[in-house]
Amino acid sequence: MTRVDAPPVPTLLVEPNTLLREGLKRILSETPYSLCASGANLDEVWRTWPPNADPFLLIIDAVSDHEAKCEQIARIKSELPNARAVMLVDQYDLKRLLAAFKAGADAYLIKTVSCEVLVKSLDLVMLGETVFPSAVLGLLREHGDEEDEASFEHTEEDPESAPRGLSVRETVILRCLMEGDSNKLIARKFDITEATVKVHVKAILRKIRAKNRTQAAIWAASHLPSNGRGMAR
Repeated sequence: MTRVDAPPVPTLLVEPNTLLREGLKRILSETPYSLCASGANLDEVWRTWPPNADPFLLIIDAVSDHEAKCEQIARIKSELPNARAVMLVDQYDLKRLLAAFKAGADAYLIKTVSCEVLVKSLDLVMLGETVFPSAVLGLLREHGDEEDEASFEHTEEDPESAPRGLSVRETVILRCLMEGDSNKLIARKFDITEATVKVHVKAILRKIRAKNRTQAAIWAASHLPSNGRGMAR
């Protein structure tokens, strides 16, 4: 199911539903994720396993009190940068998802994922990757469809609309990434070569510190203005 030769990973589990908590414990027992403590809330878990500076994995239910859970993760990440946090939810909501990643969550998973997907996701998180389901792309596209987009020509004339650090052209291309456009489609939209698009995308990823196009799209959804003017706060 996962890397059998991997070293044990200290793991904390926060799940208020006793049945689900026991099920997750059984799943983790067959993996390198060594459960150090589990409980219905984070305070209960901390009492059992006081955190330290060593890397550890936190799996936390975020169905209820989502905002409070995000605040807890942000505080943990600030004090313990080696911590990894995986949030479990019962449905996807773009605003909540963005809040989770802003807080420092490393993965955002729905509770209906298979055991194999869960464990593979944990593996990716411990390798330093950010994990979220493919359904998120659909949410991003819906979000983009609801926006009142400014045309490319108008945006070119309005450099004030560009986020700090990005050129106007990069800002426009970033919005295209948020909408799921391919390099080929972006090139066709703005009458430039695909090679030029790739150069812009590479620069965008570097400037916003995103690892890939999907992370860039999530960043864009929370940072680009919906009407093409001014930064969203």
